[in-house]
Order: sequence, then C-alpha cells, then structure tokens
Amino acid sequence: MSAARPPVRYRFARFELQPDERRLLDASVPVAIGPRAFDLLATFVEHAGHLLTKDQLLARVWPKVIVEEAALQMQISALRKLMGRTAIVTVTGRGYRFALDVARVGVEPATPPAATRHNLPQPLTSFIGREEQLSELQALLGRTRLLTLMGAGGCGKTRLAMQLAADLTRAYPDGIWLVEFAALAEPTLVPQAVAQVFGLKEQPGQHLTQTIAEHLAHKHLLLVLDNAEHVLEACAQITDAVLRASARLSVLVTSRERLGIVGELTYRVPPLSAPDPALLATPERVWACESARLFIERARLQQPQFAVTAGNAAALASICHRLDGIPLAIELAAARVRWMPVEEVGRRLDQRFNLLTDGSRTALPRHQTLRSLIDSSYDLLSGAERTLLCRVSIFVGGWALEAAEQVCVGEGVEGKDLLDLLTSLADKSLVFAMDHRGATRYGLLETVRYYARDRLAESGEEATLARRHFDHVLALAKAADAQQRSDQQGMWLDRLEAEHDNLRAALAWCGTAGGPAADGLHLAAALGWFWRTRGHLGEGRRWLSVLIDATPKGQDSSGRATALRWAGVLAMEQVDYAAAKTLQQEALAISRALGDRHAIVRTLNQLGIMEAELSNHAAARLLLEESMQILRALGDPQGVSMTLTNLGVVTQLLGDAPAAQALFEEALAIERTQGNQAAIAMLTNNLGQTLYMQGDYPHALAHLKEALAIWDDMGSSLQIVQSLDSFACLAWLQGQAARAARLWGRCERLQEDIGYPTSPMGHALVDGYVAAARRTIGDGAFEAAWAEGHAMALDPLVRELLGS
Repeated sequence: MSAARPPVRYRFARFELQPDERRLLDASVPVAIGPRAFDLLATFVEHAGHLLTKDQLLARVWPKVIVEEAALQMQISALRKLMGRTAIVTVTGRGYRFALDVARVGVEPATPPAATRHNLPQPLTSFIGREEQLSELQALLGRTRLLTLMGAGGCGKTRLAMQLAADLTRAYPDGIWLVEFAALAEPTLVPQAVAQVFGLKEQPGQHLTQTIAEHLAHKHLLLVLDNAEHVLEACAQITDAVLRASARLSVLVTSRERLGIVGELTYRVPPLSAPDPALLATPERVWACESARLFIERARLQQPQFAVTAGNAAALASICHRLDGIPLAIELAAARVRWMPVEEVGRRLDQRFNLLTDGSRTALPRHQTLRSLIDSSYDLLSGAERTLLCRVSIFVGGWALEAAEQVCVGEGVEGKDLLDLLTSLADKSLVFAMDHRGATRYGLLETVRYYARDRLAESGEEATLARRHFDHVLALAKAADAQQRSDQQGMWLDRLEAEHDNLRAALAWCGTAGGPAADGLHLAAALGWFWRTRGHLGEGRRWLSVLIDATPKGQDSSGRATALRWAGVLAMEQVDYAAAKTLQQEALAISRALGDRHAIVRTLNQLGIMEAELSNHAAARLLLEESMQILRALGDPQGVSMTLTNLGVVTQLLGDAPAAQALFEEALAIERTQGNQAAIAMLTNNLGQTLYMQGDYPHALAHLKEALAIWDDMGSSLQIVQSLDSFACLAWLQGQAARAARLWGRCERLQEDIGYPTSPMGHALVDGYVAAARRTIGDGAFEAAWAEGHAMALDPLVRELLGS
C-alpha cells in the first residue's frame, strides 16, 4: 500500500495557506478568516502572478450564485488589510493579480510527463506579464501557418516567442524546434543552420533547402526562427519552401522586419505596460504595470530586499515610462540598483546610453548595452533611411507627413521618396505609425529618439533642422491664431494640442542662451489663445515671461505688445492682478505708440474687465466705452461684440440682469453671423446666468447646455469651469442643493487641475448661492455632496448635463 501523499502548502511573505485544513497562518499563528475570503485567497495563490478576471473569481468563490461585484471588492479589501495593499493588484478594466511570491511545499514530485520533443532553452529568469498577448498569439497560430513577431530591438520578441512555444509543446506531436540566427553573419548559411537542428546533411545533387523541405513534408511541428532581420531574404526563401512542402507545419518568426511572403501574418509586439505619468504613482498602481514588475524582479537579483514603496514608486514609474516599457532597457536599468538607489537611476536617464551598459556577459553583444541594441538596427538601414531617422528625431511627440515634408526633405532625402522611407522605417520597427483623427501620425520611442538625436548632432545638421522645425511650428501656430474667431476653432485647437510637445520644443530652442528669442516671442504670442482656452495657464505664463525677458525692451513691436497682452490675460486668469495690470499697461503703451487701433481696443477690453473683476465698475465702463468708440470708427463687428459682452458683464455684476441680457443678446446676434463658436458659447452661458437670475429656468438651461456643448467640443477646460458653476447655481435655484454641491465640488477639482483659482467676479456671482445651498441641507450633507462631486469623472458628468 503506497504512503499517503503529504498535503499541499502555500507559503508567501510571512503567511502559510493550508487548504486541506482551511487554515491560514501568519508567522505560524492561525488567523481568523471568513470562508469566502479563504476561497478567494486560495484561488489567488493557486494562480499567483496570473491575471484573474472578475468573472473567474466570482465563479470560483460564489459558484452557481449571483452576487454583486461589491461582494468581491469587499473580500479583496479584507485580504489587502491583512496582507498589505500591494499583495493583490488591480489591473484596471481587466481583473486582479496576486503579486506576492508563492512557494508550493509539501508535495511529492509528480510522475514526469511523457517526454516532449523540443530544443527550447530553459529560461534563467521569470517571465513577466504578457498574458493577453500569449492568449492572442495562441489563437493566431490556430488560424495561420506563418506568424511573424515584429518589434523594436529589445522589446521582448524572443522571450515572448520562447514562452509561447513552451506553452504549446504538447500541441505539436513532432515537436517545437528553434533555429537561432542572431550569431549568423552570412545569409547563405541559413539552410545549414536549419539543417543542423534536425541533424540533416547535404545530399549529392540536391539543394539543402530541398532536403529540409522533404524531411519536414509530413511533420506536424512548429519551427521557430529567431532574429531573422539581418538574414531576411534567405529566411523568407526557406520558410516559403518548407510551408509549401508540409501542410501541417507552422512557422513562428521573430524579426524587426516582416518576411514579406504570401500567407504571412504579422504581429507587432508591444512594449510592456508602463505607469501613466498623469496619475499619482502609488505602489499598487506601479506594481500593476508589467514594466515595473519586470524592474522589481530583476532588481531583486541585485538587491534581494528591493521593493516598491511609497518613497520610490514615483521614480520607478518614471523610469519605466521614459524607457518606453522596453524590456531590455528596463533590465539594464534594474541592474544599476546593485550600486545606486532607484531615484538616482531615474535622475541619470538623460544619459541613458552611458548608464545602461551593464548587460549579461553571456548575452548577445547587441543586448549588453542600450546603445549597441539600437546600433544593430541602425547598421541595417540604407543611407537615406539613416538620414531620415536622424532628422525626424527633431520632432517631439510625433509628426504628420506634411511636417516631415517641410522639415526633413533635402540633401539625402528626396520628397518623392519620403513616404516610402517612413514606411520602411516603420516596417523595421524604428518608427511607429498611428491613426490620429483619420490621418496617419508618426512617432519614435523615446529611447530611439535619444539615439537618433545624438546621431543628428554628430552629422552637423542639428542647427539647420532645429530652424526648419521652428519655422514649421511657427507657421502652424500663426495659421491657428488666424482662426481663433472662426467656426474652425475646435479643429485648430486640436491640431495645436496634438503638436503640444513640438510647440514646447520650439519655444525651448528659442529660449536657450543665444537662441532666437524674438522669434520665440512671436510664437508665444500666437499661442496665447490656445494656452488660455485649453487651461495651460501656468505653462503659458512661464514661456511668455522667459521670452519677454529675453527680448530687449527697445525692440517694441506689435508682436511684443501681443505677447505682453496675452501674458496679462493669463495672469488675470490666475488672479494675479498686479502683474496683469503692469503687463497690459505696457502692451497698451506700445500699441498707442504704434498707432495699432485693433491692438489698443483688445488691451482696453482686458483692462476694463480686470477693473470689473476688482469691483471698480466706473473705471471699467470708461475703458470699455473708449474701446467702443474706436471700434465703431473701425467698423469691427467682432470687436464691438467683445466690448458689448464685457459691458454686459459689468452690468450683470451691478445686479441689472435685464439690461445685461439685452447687451448679451446684441453681442450674440453679431457672433452668430460671424460663426465665432467660442464667443457664442461665452454669450449663451452669460445669457443663461441672466435668465436664471430672472427666474426663467427652462430657457436658462437651454442656453447653458448650448454653451457647454461648444466648450466640450473645443476641449476648453477653463470655460467648462464656468459652465459647471452656472449649472450648479441653476440646480440650487431649482431646489437641488445636493446636486449643486456636487457640481461645485467637481468644478473645484477642475480648477485645481489647471491652476485656475476663483476670481473676485466669480465669488461675486456664485458665493451667495453656495452659502444658501449649505444652509439648506446643513454642513455635513453639503460637504459630503461636495466631496462626492470632487471625485467624479468629468466626461460622464458633462454627458449627463448635456442630456438633462
């Protein structure tokens, strides 16, 4: 009689799970844990490191019972309190993963399975993430006989292919056979490399490729061809031959470029998921990303106690993001943890090609340093491809074909060849292409861009390309500025937003010592409306300040006056009235000296509305009336509308809602004929306010919805703040105090996000409503509703308001 098998035990951190006893030990002391929590924990540890969907967990823990998802979240919360928040990671929109290392103990060695046939190497380190890709690739291999994994160097093509093949060893009766081409220098040796794997010899009077094809003709196997990019044509020929000879043979290829033969299905291997830089880097959020888990696992090979903490999470998230989630780059960065803290690794990434040089001595030479990795791809390019790759590195955040035509075409790159060259670089996984609003937009991974920018500097073309890049960006900004009062505002704002990083790069180039600051001032002046409308207030002020200070005051020009005026506008939006007044007065003095009446009226309007903000209503009227006199003489309808709008605001602040309504309606009639969507939205919002002040709630709501729809379409964060305030006041007037508090709470958060404090005018218009709503439902309920609104997602709330 055979001995009983010992029970299974799972150990992780200081815990031990004993499924047979339904017992959990914490440092050898039993822990009280509910039956559902125990079943959930058992499910997690049995599948440690793997993604489990909510449906899988619900089916395992509550079989044949319908429960709300909240029940699962409650049990997960209890387990996190017991084991730490990072023990169970939430993968947003997908499920959960048990993150602690689990050891299975007390189990007799299982009877070894029947031998599988393969020559796959045994991995020396753990495979991290990629669950979705593995599942998708297995499905693809069921549909195609030739699958090529493509991607940039170091993105993990080989490791993914090896893991995929290892998972499929039982699916191919005749085995899985790997042929490695990385060390192969001569393409004519490709057939010999394949033959060697199968122990085949050359036969007299027969080409070796034919010998291989005949040997594989009746085999049901998977042939894995690794690192094919430098022997591409030879690899394509032998692949075509064996696939035509055998109906049951499949081929899996890894390459930076596709083979380009009939029947090939290509799969671009994505980088590992990386933390979103826009989100707060918490240990739990960082651990949920594959690139961070890879860094942590490899760092522990250098420092066994390494862990992600609240202190280092931000640095770790930054490293993974800046290295584009490229596995090899992350592994090289993790190796540096042996002798420097992760925060220092992050600070040194600007010199990444000097820092990331500590690869395994047994790795391929091209995988031992980050520079050699990209060198190996660069060396395979044609002369024109190299030149173009270097030139497009001048772009930051991507570019359109039109931009490349204007900036990169010239000696070494012909305009007629540009699209083909970009396509070739994309096929070689050095450039990526993506759809952006129905047009193709190109980009570079940051690591490739750093490399190509270094090469551009070495070429001596960097200064020339920087000038071309600036000229292109300036032309775009001026074209957009000319449309700021048209019905095409939204489209141009979107174009500027897409090019925001390029705008920043051009401004930074102008602001450097010896840079063309005067040119930069013209660019900044053309971007003032973009910064204000999209809520980039602080950023716009910084650029304007740097470039105004870098341009001598004696160089008074309309461009300088415009820059000063926009700097004043942004300062006023941030309630910095002292700075705003100084800037506007200097702008006004220059415009008067130049006799530029259009600029004079714009500045008078800004000074007038600022006096209104400060409750100096008489001074505001004088400035606005002077502006109106000039505008009547100029015959400028949009200028008249602007001044009527501002006079309406002053009248509204004085409490005369009917008179303000009349001014707004006169201005709106002008703007509807001009098609100025931004002005139409401002006026309909203002009219909505005057209407609810007079008790006409249905018409007020209609006007507020029209304004919000326009601002939402334009992506105008600044004005959406005003819209939320207006909807909140209307809600209070209609007896919905809690709803009003929620809207004010979300309004406050948006203001915090964009650095837009409430102005004195805003306080004058809203504070009375806020105080009344608070009194109605009491401090506790009001604060709770406010906090609830503060946490709301903005887009669903906007959709709700537009549908109300």
